[in-house]
Amino acid sequence: MQPARTLRGKVLAQKLGILGGTFNPIHFGHLAAAELVRDRLKLDRVLFIPSYLPPHKRDIDIPSALHRQTMVNLAIAGNPHFILSDIEIKREGRSYSIDTMEELERDYPETEFYFIAGIDSFLEIQTWKDWQRLLSLCWFVVLSRPGYAFSDLTVIGFMRQSEKELRALDRGELFSAMVRTDEIGVFLEQIPLLDVSSTDIRTRVHQRGSIKYLLPEIVETYIINNDLYA
Repeated sequence: MQPARTLRGKVLAQKLGILGGTFNPIHFGHLAAAELVRDRLKLDRVLFIPSYLPPHKRDIDIPSALHRQTMVNLAIAGNPHFILSDIEIKREGRSYSIDTMEELERDYPETEFYFIAGIDSFLEIQTWKDWQRLLSLCWFVVLSRPGYAFSDLTVIGFMRQSEKELRALDRGELFSAMVRTDEIGVFLEQIPLLDVSSTDIRTRVHQRGSIKYLLPEIVETYIINNDLYA
């Protein structure tokens, strides 16, 4: 289902996945989803981009960007296809995806970008800064999430044309589908659901519970050694 595309008449040099977020903290759900998308869509690499200040969150208990960046770096160290990008941390301020994509286009010429997001995030796409331009700059890859259905996406105007495919994904009759308009391309991917959340991990740490097997051991050790979420 991969589209054949060229950039300015030239063959594309690489295909990069973009996985942004607070990563507060990064866990096995993030890592498994990134690897699955990389494999299904035959991406060359996936960039993990920790946000400096997430625009849609007001949590005052977010660890410093440096802590979150370090945890991401530790978590992805064993996968040569995963790369840490500090593009949003260096920019500081609110981390808007449109600003990041425009900067990435300058930094990675002749590259095709695949922006990875869960259904829950994509449902809010129309509240994102310059969301229509963002959708025109990259492919979106929308992943299944616990508690959400692909048919929920029919609230977004251009997704209504694919309601049949969305419901087939929900029933398990399809594992992948694609929605195309003249300017927009969205991959829809049903993935094995790992019911792991950063919120649950933070709560467990605060309550002195175990977080083993929810995230890489090296990240667990970093959290403990730096007294995060306690």
